[in-house]
Amino acid sequence: MRRVTKSGARRRGGGQEIVVRHDARPPASRRPACAPDIALLGRGCGETIPSLRHIRASYTLETNGERLYRLCAALVERNLADAKLWQQSGRVAVVFSRNAIQKLIEEFSGDALDNEIEYCCEVRDDVGTGYWRNGALDDGKLLATFEVQTCGYLKIGAALAALEEEERFLGAAFYFLLCRSLYRWMRIYDHTDAEFYNEQLHEWMEQDDPANRDAYEFPPVEEAIPEPVRTVKDWICHRARKLLRRHINGPHSIWIRQILTLHRLSRLKGSVARYAGDFDAAPVPSLLLVFRENDAIQACFDHESDRYNETTNEPSCAVCFRPEVREEFDAALRAMAIFLRINLELAKLITMIDGREGKDASQCEHRTEPSLRVA
Repeated sequence: MRRVTKSGARRRGGGQEIVVRHDARPPASRRPACAPDIALLGRGCGETIPSLRHIRASYTLETNGERLYRLCAALVERNLADAKLWQQSGRVAVVFSRNAIQKLIEEFSGDALDNEIEYCCEVRDDVGTGYWRNGALDDGKLLATFEVQTCGYLKIGAALAALEEEERFLGAAFYFLLCRSLYRWMRIYDHTDAEFYNEQLHEWMEQDDPANRDAYEFPPVEEAIPEPVRTVKDWICHRARKLLRRHINGPHSIWIRQILTLHRLSRLKGSVARYAGDFDAAPVPSLLLVFRENDAIQACFDHESDRYNETTNEPSCAVCFRPEVREEFDAALRAMAIFLRINLELAKLITMIDGREGKDASQCEHRTEPSLRVA
């Protein structure tokens, strides 16, 4: 080191300032030889330590990491993820796989389900932590699930009345085919669920103390169901399709074409896993289907929905697969795609029918918030 004096500067008690500067290049004759990435401990001591520049400062511990990396490899092999996404994910496998799946879903559905039906997608190596879970999946399998976050809401009474004006039982056929198609892939809450709940209320009342029976209220479910719908409860899908196709070019062709499209999708084969015995309750309904605003079906749903969060519900849709087995992984992707596509077509139908409901003077109320939100 050397002392540098700046002339004319102020100095404590004097007229100059002292500045100390370090010379970064010692004389060549006194500089010890250094290996790459080696820093000096002290000048002239000859001792060195390795640089920590290339040493990782954090690590991520992943349970069952082998399955996780197989999933990542399968996503890359099918061009569903790439090196750029790996870097964006911080080179963390669980974040990479989550981002790849989220990106895939967003590219497939976009914002078509916004404000209609919302799901949370998870991929895990067990069936959860409920009372009746069996722990880890066997044979290195993974489980991909869709769980409803926001239940859809469809008020269909005015649309059915318009179809009935075109031909008797046309509206009932529409309703019948809609329910049967959706039940193939998801749970919905319709008039049959309300009827079952009403029966339960009567059973609970009979078992209760006679002094408490006056406290029970029974929603008038039977009165809320249109007469044509009650009449066709024993129909088969073929009969409903035949009636609807006769009006495929009629005044309400847009609704009829949409329900037939949804029905065709629902009949596609998908390898969906069933874990009813491993969960405390059935899936939360993906759709509440009512005839009128605040009718008896909606009242029953509102009472029952208070209990949905008290148990561990079965997922709305679940597929089980081994990512390294191409046939199983492709089958899982296909089933997930069908489930999403059905929900997309359902969202379109809700938008179409909402337009009709908005024009009906007796149906001027509009439900701005979905009736159920689950964490």
